[in-house]
Amino acid sequence: MTVEPIADLRAALQQAATELAFEAGWQAATDPGRAEHLMTVASAMEETLQRTATAQP
Repeated sequence: MTVEPIADLRAALQQAATELAFEAGWQAATDPGRAEHLMTVASAMEETLQRTATAQP
């Protein structure tokens, strides 16, 4: 297995986390519960990215 597909998946996960956090900001004023849920999911994605990051030479 090459590293590129994994890098692509990591990039997609990072983009999704960013989009969720952005949407949470929009939802905060009208639906704080939904905003909190979105931020929880985004944080879990970020934690997964950090936990599974490989060391760069």
